[in-house]
Amino acid sequence: MNIYYFIISLARYHRENPFSSFVIGGRENPLFILTKISYNNDIENVWKYYRFRSERISPMQSIHWYPGHMAKAKRELNDLIRCIDWLLEVRDARIPLSSHNADLEPILSRRPNLVVLNKSDLADPAVTREWLRRFEQQNLPAVLVNANTGQGINQLWKLLQNQQAKSGLKRSFRVGVVGIPNVGKSSVLNRLLGVGTARTGNRPGVTRGKQWVKRGPIEVLDTPGMLPPKITDRETGIKLALIGTVSVELLPVYDLGIELLRRYGEQLFEWRQQGVVIDSPETGLEWYAHKRSFLIKGGVPDLNRAVQTLLQDFRNGRLGRISLEAPAKDGD
Repeated sequence: MNIYYFIISLARYHRENPFSSFVIGGRENPLFILTKISYNNDIENVWKYYRFRSERISPMQSIHWYPGHMAKAKRELNDLIRCIDWLLEVRDARIPLSSHNADLEPILSRRPNLVVLNKSDLADPAVTREWLRRFEQQNLPAVLVNANTGQGINQLWKLLQNQQAKSGLKRSFRVGVVGIPNVGKSSVLNRLLGVGTARTGNRPGVTRGKQWVKRGPIEVLDTPGMLPPKITDRETGIKLALIGTVSVELLPVYDLGIELLRRYGEQLFEWRQQGVVIDSPETGLEWYAHKRSFLIKGGVPDLNRAVQTLLQDFRNGRLGRISLEAPAKDGD
């Protein structure tokens, strides 16, 4: 089989197996080969400069990401829970269920909890109201915050002060803060306790060790973001990856972008209303590349740049407010 038919076979394989990627030169873009051919028009040079290896890489596989610092943090939290009076669990308002670490429930159940729904400015307000009603039905108090603007932080601090006053403790009122990576836990604490008190970052797992911070009669323990040792549920894995909770090194960016367009493309871009015909998520990605003028030589869409920008714009809220999950209807 000559190189031309080899490459065409790879392209056909990808169309038939949409959750696979071909890693080329370390770049996770299954169409990178075809892009190079389309403007080089020199198949032999493609073979000469790139080594190809066909891999099945799927963001739907079980995700194993449990660094040593997470296991250590869980053990320490289990030991320290007897010293903590109240627990704040920070979740992402776009996925209030999937951003809950069920693996911590045996620990969380030992103390009163307050759910802090951060990034509320990125979620659909109507869906968020449904979640608040659902938490109220479950007798689980919840508060909405936006750590970027400080919205909801004063309400959260007042709740802490009220709990401290009710406790009647003569020592500091101790609050533990938990959450999965990249839900903005440290950003919430910086707003609550003062800028710079907790390290922040836009990558999962920035906070690594125990951090006690005191403000007045309240002492707060910040903990590293902790994921379950293994994420086996397909839906949960997709949602966590889309909001950036799972490290980008673990999942193919292209597949993730295609999954975003498959599920939410119409909601995000309203193609039908504009009279735009999109018959597949791959076509949607090409449309997005043209819309953003991400083109390479010959007017070919730069899909690698397009998919990375698409995910970044989605995560930053530039594509609009959207919730990735809603409470199950009664009876479901």
